[in-house]
Amino acid sequence: MANFNPHKKAVLVLAGILVLSLSLSSCDSLRKKFTRQKKKGEAEDQAFVPVLEPEEYPAPIDNPQQNYKENYDLIKAWYKDLWTAIDDKSTARYLHYTIGQVTNHITRMEQLVDVPTRADLAKLAGFLDYYKASLDTPWNVRNVSRIQSDLRGFDRFLRDHLRADRIKGHFVKSVK
Repeated sequence: MANFNPHKKAVLVLAGILVLSLSLSSCDSLRKKFTRQKKKGEAEDQAFVPVLEPEEYPAPIDNPQQNYKENYDLIKAWYKDLWTAIDDKSTARYLHYTIGQVTNHITRMEQLVDVPTRADLAKLAGFLDYYKASLDTPWNVRNVSRIQSDLRGFDRFLRDHLRADRIKGHFVKSVK
């Protein structure tokens, strides 16, 4: 038989109680930490399905001057994006997209004006032709000064000749 000292016995009992109390007090936090629970957002998403009511959108405006001005403003915005893309040396794919957007708006504007103004719009699109053709060459081979000159000419021609207030009498009613 082992003869234990009562003092050692008391220390062992206290150590056992301490270990037991620590394990019981941290048991919940450990259990919470290592048990997987569903997120509240997933349960709500599956339970709630919104019902969307159709919204009536207004018919497009049949005012050629207003439509022209909107396309003009969009061309100016895409033109700024084009300059930024040139300065940042963006990819040819993005530059093709930007030029395509500008040309698309020029085409929409052509439908709203008479024949002489259409010729001016075609000339405006011509300023982008050299740049569009040069996109297939690497950046270090491109004639950047020529491209910037053409783009300045594009902006100048757009501002001086094709603003909505400059061509007031040249709008035609769109036929649908």
